[in-house]
Amino acid sequence: MSQPAYLHLVLGGSAGGCLRAAVATYSLTGHVHVFDDDLSHGPLNDKQSRAAFFGALFQNYGQLPADPLPSLADFDRLSAYLMQDHAPEVCIWAGENASERTFLEMACHGLRLFKGSVTRVGTTGLKSLPYIGPQTPALLASLFDQREAVDPITRAALSSDFLRLRDSGGTLRKWEAGKIFDVPADYYDSLLLACCSKDWVSAARIVGTAMGRCDENNLLGDVFLSGRLQHLITEGLIEASGPQASLRDYDVRLR
Repeated sequence: MSQPAYLHLVLGGSAGGCLRAAVATYSLTGHVHVFDDDLSHGPLNDKQSRAAFFGALFQNYGQLPADPLPSLADFDRLSAYLMQDHAPEVCIWAGENASERTFLEMACHGLRLFKGSVTRVGTTGLKSLPYIGPQTPALLASLFDQREAVDPITRAALSSDFLRLRDSGGTLRKWEAGKIFDVPADYYDSLLLACCSKDWVSAARIVGTAMGRCDENNLLGDVFLSGRLQHLITEGLIEASGPQASLRDYDVRLR
C-alpha cells in the first residue's frame, strides 16, 4: 500500500530547514514547501505595495535581497495544483505567534477550494520559542503524529480572518490571546527608544537589544526595527552619527 501524499507548508527558511531535516531523518513522508517571509509586518493586499514597504525598510539596513516577498506568490496557484492531485493531505506548520498565525490564515484562504484533508502542527507542543524554526527535527517529527485536523468550518473562519487583515491595509500585526490584530506602525517605537541612551551606541546593538526584549509570541526582525529606527531619526527623537547606508555603519543616541 502506498503512503499518503503529504504536502507540508511552512513559513521561513529556518523552519523549512528543520522540517526538511525531520523528513529526511525521521521518516516523515511528503514534500516540504517553504514560504520564506515574515508575515508579522508589511501589507498583505498587494505584492507591489509589499515590495515598496520592504524596499523602504532595507534602504538603511543594507542590500535588498533579489526577492524578499515569496509568500505573496500565489496560494491560489498552489490550490489549483493540489486539486489536480489525488486528494493529498496538506499540513500547515504554524505556531502561536504573529508571523506564523498570519501564515495559517493566509494558507487557509489559499486552500479554500481544496477538497482534501488539511491539518496543522503548532497549536501546542512547541518548546519556547513558539515558532517552528527553533524546534528540533526530532520534536517536529513527533508532533506530526499529533497533528490536528483543520475542518472546513475552521478553515473558512481562518480565511475570513485573513481577508480582514488583508483588506485593512495594516502594516504591523500582533498575536494576542490566540488572535492576530493590526497595531499602529509606531507600536514598537517606545521599545526602541527604551533601548537608547544619551551615549552613542551602535545602531545594530540598539536593534539587537530591542529584538531580545520582544515577547516570545511577537518576535521582531532586525530589518523591521532598522526601518523604525530610521523613522525615529527622521522625527528627531534619535540622533545618528556616521553614514547610514547599513545598520552596522552608524551610532545613535537620544536627543
